[in-house]
Amino acid sequence: MTMREMIYKRKSCRSFTNAPVEEEIIEKIKAFSMKPLYPGIRVHWEIAERNQVKCICPWTTRQLITVYSEEKEGYLENVGFLFQQMELYLQTLGLGVCWLGMGRMNPKTTKPVEGMKFVIMLAFGHPKGEPLRRDVKEFKRKEMEKISDQPNPKLEAARLAPSAVNSQPWYFTHEGGAVRVYCNQIGTRLDTGIAMAHLYVENPDSFRFYKAESVQELPGYDYIGSVSL
Repeated sequence: MTMREMIYKRKSCRSFTNAPVEEEIIEKIKAFSMKPLYPGIRVHWEIAERNQVKCICPWTTRQLITVYSEEKEGYLENVGFLFQQMELYLQTLGLGVCWLGMGRMNPKTTKPVEGMKFVIMLAFGHPKGEPLRRDVKEFKRKEMEKISDQPNPKLEAARLAPSAVNSQPWYFTHEGGAVRVYCNQIGTRLDTGIAMAHLYVENPDSFRFYKAESVQELPGYDYIGSVSL
């Protein structure tokens, strides 16, 4: 199954076996290339062992992807955009994946990455049970009219994106051929980057992200950027 197809089948995994991921799969993960939202922001990631992280979640796996970034404007949406591509790719390999927002690095077993801020981690491993949804109707998501000022089937991929506590903080408006992307001020920009990653994976040849000079202000929302699809 392709990453594009995985958008409509994926789910966050919270039940894993204790078996380590095989080295040949680890090598595929390390070789995977991701497209950044902001090419000028440096990002570092690595595969860590369980003793290198601290997390209260009961589904912490034997191996995790830990993500660091330069702390620049746009870094959170950039991380979400990058590593949702990774999340989809991991699921095409038959692995279960879950974003871990409450995880931290263990200072007793790891060293800080110079010039970088630890942002988030992804737990991944062999899933217990069925790792995918059987039908798109199984997604529990807001209706299109709750996330967009007008119906747009091209936004369906973003509507299905995962977010912290399923908050779906993104909102889209339309102006000409552009889609303006906003994030609720009580939500996270990282989640909005995840939603934009789905738009990119669904539209890899036409997707373009940019900052418009003048946009409509939405009360309670921050303008993130504009996309062409």
